[in-house]
Amino acid sequence: MKKCLAALLLMSLCTLLLSGCGKEEARRDIRIGCFPNVTHVQALVARNMSRHGEGWFERYLPEGTPITWLTYNAGPTAMEALFGKTADLTYVGPSPAINAYAVSEGREVRLLAGAVNGGAALLVSPNAGISKASDCKGRCIATPQLGNTQDVSCRAWLRAHGLRTTIEGGGDCRVSPTPNAMQAQLMKQGSIDAAWTVEPWVSTLERSVGARVLAEEPQVVTTVLAARVGWLRLHPDTAAALLRAHRELTRWILDHPAEAQARVTEELSELTRTTVPPDTVAAAWKRLTLTDALDRPQLEQFVKDAQEAGLLDRVPPLKNLFYTPEEL
Repeated sequence: MKKCLAALLLMSLCTLLLSGCGKEEARRDIRIGCFPNVTHVQALVARNMSRHGEGWFERYLPEGTPITWLTYNAGPTAMEALFGKTADLTYVGPSPAINAYAVSEGREVRLLAGAVNGGAALLVSPNAGISKASDCKGRCIATPQLGNTQDVSCRAWLRAHGLRTTIEGGGDCRVSPTPNAMQAQLMKQGSIDAAWTVEPWVSTLERSVGARVLAEEPQVVTTVLAARVGWLRLHPDTAAALLRAHRELTRWILDHPAEAQARVTEELSELTRTTVPPDTVAAAWKRLTLTDALDRPQLEQFVKDAQEAGLLDRVPPLKNLFYTPEEL
């Protein structure tokens, strides 16, 4: 089970290759994935603009080029979509992107830009009696999905504090893959003692359950923009246009926080089919650092953390992970 996540992604890749899908299908639309998390703020703002006929990314493309927005709940699922060619680009956490890069031996995935740092935390139930890392021994901690960025961060933090976890769920404490939207209810029920999650779920747990932040990494890379190599080879001009759009949207959001928050609130409510309180998004916003830069040292650290957690084996040189049109 040590490499179970890599095996699942490898199975997806093998299925793709054996099915004879090596040739790219000619498509007019551009398919971009994201998650219903505040940490995917650029995607949520752009998606909201598209839905209202005010498309941001569309402005940078030839007139009439459609963008199809796709929704995923965690990184490994988004990477499977890239492998299966059902998505062209996706906003995603760095750990699944690196894992997909490793599984495909550096052939299938490239990172185009950074998006958000911070916005993730370990929260403990008010009834769990956890005040320090050692109190997590024997407890159940939820993470969004096995091998996603918060899952790797959680395991690395526990290991740094002398607590052992295993992929099978054993060790000193149990790390349990749990969808973000289920964590509040499970914490209220006492089924989980803590959760390592991202915004808006961090603020949701604080406000609806009374959970308390035990650990936070405000500068950790949380979201990047990734794409599949086959699409990049066929569409270098489109990739350049979308990268420019992403960078300029990041600057627009920094200059227009109130409007951006309103669009994120509306889009999250639409995607989750619930009413997301504006003050929850406002609280989440304070934990985010928007950036279009890729932090290579931190990405190297993700590799080390995933390897030590047993989620990742060998990784090709990371210099090839970063997109340059000339390299393809």
